[in-house]
Amino acid sequence: MHCGWNSLLEAAAAGVPVLTWPLVFEQFINERLVTDVAAFGARVWGGGKRSVREHESETVPAEAIATAVAGFMQGGGRRDTARSRARELAGSARAAVSENGSSWSDIRRLIQDLTDASASRV
Repeated sequence: MHCGWNSLLEAAAAGVPVLTWPLVFEQFINERLVTDVAAFGARVWGGGKRSVREHESETVPAEAIATAVAGFMQGGGRRDTARSRARELAGSARAAVSENGSSWSDIRRLIQDLTDASASRV
């Protein structure tokens, strides 16, 4: 996964652990969130910079990709932790968007604030 914010939210909401491969900008920070904080993913490759500009890019060794994928597919350790955390995050996401969940309440408050602001202008 390239570690774009929407992709991370979708993976977390679906309860899917991820292998990360950021390319640019905030994606490197997002990768740290996924691998070090939320712990529902693992890095594909930890060496060097990666860029979408051809003249700046470095090739990720095929062996590094094979090792990351194989390690993530085999049972135990990091994979089991990532799967467990992904399931937890999916449950939290479902709770947030369910009726009376935190997202539900936030939207209701926003609508009320906009309604109040509109009424005060009239």
